[in-house]
Amino acid sequence: MPSRSRVLAIDWVVVLLLLLIVGGSRAAELAPLLAYRLRIEPEPLRALQDFRDRIYDMNFLPPGERLWIPARFEHAGERYPVRLRIRGDLPIHWRGEQISYRLKFTDRLFQGRKEINLIIPWDKHYGVELLQTRVADDLGLAYFPGRFVSLAINDQDVGLYYENEHPTREYLQRTGREPSSIFTFAANWTFYFGQRYHTVWFEKPGTRERPPISSLGQIKQRRTFDRRNPEIARRQLGYAAEFYALLSEGSLEEIAARAGLYLDLENFARYVALQDFFGSKHSLAFGDNTRLYLDPSSGKFEFMPWDTRLMSLRERWEERGGTLAALLEPDDDMFRAVFEAIPGVRAARDAALGELLREGSVYAAELDRIHARLVRLHPEDERLRAETKRLGGMFRKNLELLAPYAASGAEIARKR
Repeated sequence: MPSRSRVLAIDWVVVLLLLLIVGGSRAAELAPLLAYRLRIEPEPLRALQDFRDRIYDMNFLPPGERLWIPARFEHAGERYPVRLRIRGDLPIHWRGEQISYRLKFTDRLFQGRKEINLIIPWDKHYGVELLQTRVADDLGLAYFPGRFVSLAINDQDVGLYYENEHPTREYLQRTGREPSSIFTFAANWTFYFGQRYHTVWFEKPGTRERPPISSLGQIKQRRTFDRRNPEIARRQLGYAAEFYALLSEGSLEEIAARAGLYLDLENFARYVALQDFFGSKHSLAFGDNTRLYLDPSSGKFEFMPWDTRLMSLRERWEERGGTLAALLEPDDDMFRAVFEAIPGVRAARDAALGELLREGSVYAAELDRIHARLVRLHPEDERLRAETKRLGGMFRKNLELLAPYAASGAEIARKR
């Protein structure tokens, strides 16, 4: 049986031959995915299986239920000790044949990464999340890098996964950003109990009064800040609470006067444009999918796309009376308040969305290429074939519906 190093050498020879024979872009489509291996000892593996059995009938992963086990991660001949847990609040992540995982590298970083997520690909709508990272890059938004990989656990192939980088201080440093807080807003169905000072129940600054908004339970401050100065982190948390209070309870006049002190308005407009481009309402709210980075150099919050979903716009179009303006009106009260209070934000969103739509055919072709590669590598996966076909068709239909906006966006851009 050939050694692992010899197998790796053979893999690289195959890739190089493909490059020579069919050219770089075509070879990239035919090349195998990165192969990850996890080694888990019998005792922690049984503990993880018992944990999965315990949460299986709960229909939800409670925030206090986080079982981390030791494991070893292997890739390209390198070995990394890790801590591993089941990830995902909802049962789609852990009730089927595949399970989503979070990995923390304990001794050294993996390609500059401290934490990664290995996620069942249908939760990320297959190629949609990867395409989102490329759109975000074109818009100048910070994003969390992703790619598709194959995973084996104790030498058993467990299939295709979407890997993305988790928000960490190391991520910020690697991408040229200062360590600072990234905030998430917990919805009423998922709370962050049992945390230390960096998570607090939301209260109006200086009072014990809660805002009359049932959809928010807590503000979670991720530990991406400089831990050598916890007092700055505490002030940042208070700053986030002030910002939330302004948008949730302030008048339009107050929001118009003060929102720009807290929020990078151009970033906000482009973030909304990205979500509208995919028909996604999944992250257009202050909820558990929010990733709000506080830039210490400007003192302003920036939205970072996370978990963008592709949704059909046709049904929403009919519900909203068949107009583009109504179709793209934010559902979330606080997002809508910014649009109403500051007309320039809506104009900036329109201009950015117009830019994306004028390149719509390019992005659609890119999504098709991503999906075609996955299907070629996994021809036996009927779910993959059916879902990628459905998602590609939905994306093109959405672009057709939004096509008139490309012209209106161009007109707005000229006026600006």
